[in-house]
Amino acid sequence: MNRITKLFGRKDEEDEKKNELAPAPVTEHNVQNLADQEFGLMFTFENGSSQTFTTLPIVIGRSEQSALVLQDSSVSAQHAYVYYDNRLQKVCISDLDSTNGLFINDQPTRKNILLDEAAIRLGNVLLTFRDTGYIHSGS
Repeated sequence: MNRITKLFGRKDEEDEKKNELAPAPVTEHNVQNLADQEFGLMFTFENGSSQTFTTLPIVIGRSEQSALVLQDSSVSAQHAYVYYDNRLQKVCISDLDSTNGLFINDQPTRKNILLDEAAIRLGNVLLTFRDTGYIHSGS
């Protein structure tokens, strides 16, 4: 910045580029958007709706007692169990001897690690798994 620019407050091109690259200031609106986000383990249905869990374990099934209820006759009452494996330090899923099986990314499985963006099929129901910031609290 030259002396005249300093005196009159005019910005040179370098200063303008720096301002363009600077992160947006934290405002009440930005903080509210962050607060509205759900952090945890998200299961998204084919229709775009989703359900997020912040604690494990959970049971997925047709039964009303399941944490994630799937209203489809191809889904067993208690179809799958999602839990945190302390040894692996990963979120895992296990089939609970369901009638129509459990598939991860179109591969049949009895027990598997759930990776981000995994496609989970239980009977005729397809879910997409997302880890949006789950932190295991320990046993």
